[in-house]
Amino acid sequence: MLLKNFLPLIISQRSNCYRSSITRFSRDIYSRLYPNYLVLPDGSTIRIRYSEPRHLVKLPVDIASLSEKEQKTRLLRRSAVQKDKMEITLDTTYDPTAYLNKYTKQTS
Repeated sequence: MLLKNFLPLIISQRSNCYRSSITRFSRDIYSRLYPNYLVLPDGSTIRIRYSEPRHLVKLPVDIASLSEKEQKTRLLRRSAVQKDKMEITLDTTYDPTAYLNKYTKQTS
């Protein structure tokens, strides 16, 4: 008898099974460590335990340890790409009398 009284309360508190597949839980602190891969600057990977559930964690590359050519290419990739500006020229020779025949009423 008691179970019948408490059963609707238990079911109403649960979410359905699709909630976690649509959105992730927004937590400030995750209670466990998740297995992830750490990508080192040389490209090798290490399996680590990380506080957030991510697939890859990349370490930044130390630019001072690269050659000058590689430094320039990395800095060029970081900068924003500037698009070529197109000059728009407007033709201002508009003759409205050329279109008068389009506005006359047609009698049938």
